Order: sequence, then structure tokens, then C-alpha cells
Amino acid sequence: MTPENSHDLRLPNRFLELYTPEKIHGDFVGKHIISVEQFESNDLKILFDATASIRKRLKQSDRGLLELCAGKIAVTLFYEASTRTDMSFQAAMRRLGGEIVAASNGVQFSSVYKGENLADTVRAAGCYADAIILRHPDVGSSYEAAYYLDKLREQIQRKPVIISGGDGVGEHPTQALLDMFTIFDFKKGFDDLTITLVGDLKNGRTVHSLSKLLARYGARDVTLCLVSPAKLKMPEKILAELKAANMRIVETEDLSEVIGSTDVIYWTRVQEERFADPAEYAAVKDSFIMLPSVLAQAKPDAILMHPLPRKNEMGTPADHDLLDADPRSVYFQQMENGMFVRMALLAKVLGGLWV
Repeated sequence: MTPENSHDLRLPNRFLELYTPEKIHGDFVGKHIISVEQFESNDLKILFDATASIRKRLKQSDRGLLELCAGKIAVTLFYEASTRTDMSFQAAMRRLGGEIVAASNGVQFSSVYKGENLADTVRAAGCYADAIILRHPDVGSSYEAAYYLDKLREQIQRKPVIISGGDGVGEHPTQALLDMFTIFDFKKGFDDLTITLVGDLKNGRTVHSLSKLLARYGARDVTLCLVSPAKLKMPEKILAELKAANMRIVETEDLSEVIGSTDVIYWTRVQEERFADPAEYAAVKDSFIMLPSVLAQAKPDAILMHPLPRKNEMGTPADHDLLDADPRSVYFQQMENGMFVRMALLAKVLGGLWV
């Protein structure tokens, strides 16, 4: 259930055209993080170096990390269900010495259900916090939030920031950053990689952001294989961006054509919540099932990623156990990397991490 005053999900949010997020250009402090289009190759290098440093320090129980966001407060505003993104942001903030505040008993019990619009809710949170983590079902909602938070900055003489935790079927920038870091970490770069994205490429904001970030990184030696049912193909707008970046693109409905030459397999679920017609979902939900027998066709040094949660797209719980035991399955390391990347991002945006 969504609030009665929620935007129509079929309509474009005007703030996508009205608001342009500030580029990072090597300086994260005070910047909203709402799109991968804010990042260039050098920004990723800076963030990944900081992430690796934080991971090493955390593994060594370096309590100096608690000073990086000491005295800072983050608010979580999640209009959609979340487990990993919500918990990883909360854990990241606390491990940096900051505090986290959530709407009492969730957004469903907040003033949103009294009819308050997103603009006012975000500004209310901005009056109390240094950072707002926003997940919302409408594409462009994070742009709208950033626009009104900039207006608030002029009034309160502080610079609270928005960090997108997922923007409808649009983008999920921090997921893309952790995905990129995971690939970089396991493959020591992106040179001559074949990366295969499988499943719901139409509605999956994780694959949208990852694809765009690969293009912005300048990973022109990457071959990107897009495997999906015809009805769940990657949106044409994103395909045009990839082609403009001269990326090598392979589109197919047959996984067997590409799995044997793939270095990175990125598996996704078909997103039931994005379908208005249950029959349409039922027709495509079992199009691609990752099973041990499927992974057996992959290279010995390939890695299997998944943003999770997983449902039937990885078979039964017994199949999950077999897949989890395969050293090529790295989705739990990928999940842990999410906390490290978000720690680095929060520390840099809030001004506590200078190296």
C-alpha cells in the first residue's frame, strides 16, 4: 500500500528534468548521492581506496573509525520494504560513531499517512539530521528530495544531504557502487571482462545503475551480456547510453550462448512488485533459474553475484545451500561490501574522511 498522495508511478517525475545533481569531481563533502551519473572514474578510485582502507581497519578492530561520523545523525526514510540496504546503512553509520534515526514504527505510521507530501517529510527530516537515506517507489523521488533539501539549506544554514537507497525502477546508486567494488576487488580491475546480467533487466534498478556506472567508468574493454526474456529487456534509454560509451553489448534470451565465456554473472529476480497484472508476472518469473547445474557451465574463476533477496530464481532452499557452498558464489561478500562502501560514502559526504 502506498500513500494516497503518492505520484502515479507511470508518470515521469518533473524533477528528473528540473534538478541536476552536482558532480563529485573528487570532493564528496556535502554532496547529495542520487545518481551514478555524478561519478567519474577518479571518483570511484577515491571511494574504492577509502572502502578498502575502512574494510582493513574494521577487520583489525580499529576504534578510530568511531570518530569519523561522531556527532552526526542520519535519518532513514524507507517508503518501500528493505532489509539489506536499510540494515547496512544503519550498521555503517553506527560503526562510524554516528547515530541513526528512523520514523517511529516505519513510514506507514508517520505523517505520510496523514497526507504529508515527500517535500515536507524530507525537509522535516533535514531539520533534525545531517544525512537522509531515502527509498521510494517513484522514479525521480530522490531528485525531488534533493531539490527541496537545497531550499531548506538556505533557511537553516546547514547542509543535510540525501543519499538514495533506491528510486523506483530508476536507480540504486549505492548498490551499483558496492557491485562495482566487488567486481574490482575479486577481478583486480575491469580489463577484458565479460559481465553478464541476467533476469529482470527492465525493472531492476540495480542493473540499470551498474550498467550506467560501468559506462561512466570508461570500462570500454568490458563486454556486457544482457540476458532476459523479450518482455524484460534493458530499457532503450540505458542501451543508448551504453552504446554511446562504445561498450560492447550482447543481447540474448539464451544464457548458454554466453555463460561459458563470462567472468562475472550478475543474477537478478523478476520483480513481482513491479507488475500490475499477476498473469504477466507468472508468465516470466521462471524464465531463468540459477541452479548448481547451470553454474557448472561457468568458468572455474567466474564469480556469481546477486543483489538479493532471492526467491525461485535460484531454485529451492536445497539448491541455495549447494550454490552458497560454491566458492564462485560471492553474494554474501558482496553484501558485506555494501556496508564498507556505505561507510566510506557516509564518512566522505559528511566530511569525516579526508584520505
